[in-house]
Amino acid sequence: MAEQSLEDILNAFIEDAEAVSTQMTVEDKAKLTKAGADVFAKELESEYKANHYRHRQTGKDLHLADSVMAQNTNVDGMKNGSSTVGFSKDKAYIANFIENGTKFPMYTSKGRKYKHGGQVAINGDHVIDNLRNDSKLQDKIVEAQAAVYKKIVDRRNR
Repeated sequence: MAEQSLEDILNAFIEDAEAVSTQMTVEDKAKLTKAGADVFAKELESEYKANHYRHRQTGKDLHLADSVMAQNTNVDGMKNGSSTVGFSKDKAYIANFIENGTKFPMYTSKGRKYKHGGQVAINGDHVIDNLRNDSKLQDKIVEAQAAVYKKIVDRRNR
């Protein structure tokens, strides 16, 4: 057995660490971030169903809570290893109204139109911001990503 110098051992260790961290493939990064995005999307859907869900027949038009989606591309649709969570195009504006509130609404919470639009403001319910800052949810996201990361590392070490 040939002797290895300490420098060779440390260089090999650094190469292995870089291979599973900074030099990860885009596909592996996408898998990793998609696992966290799926957890966040599931939690976001359950939060909207718990607090902003009206039980009604929607037909083909989905409810806001049912239109939560996670994709393993960035906002522009490019696959670069990041993942995004959001709502479908036709429902995103409703989530914006709920998140930030409105200054001049036209309809009551029951769907009736005001005589004079803009008389009552809807206060924002910062559901998404509160979920992002929730430490328990962050722990769940990290656990899901850690499980995928372990699979990536184990596959590489075989």
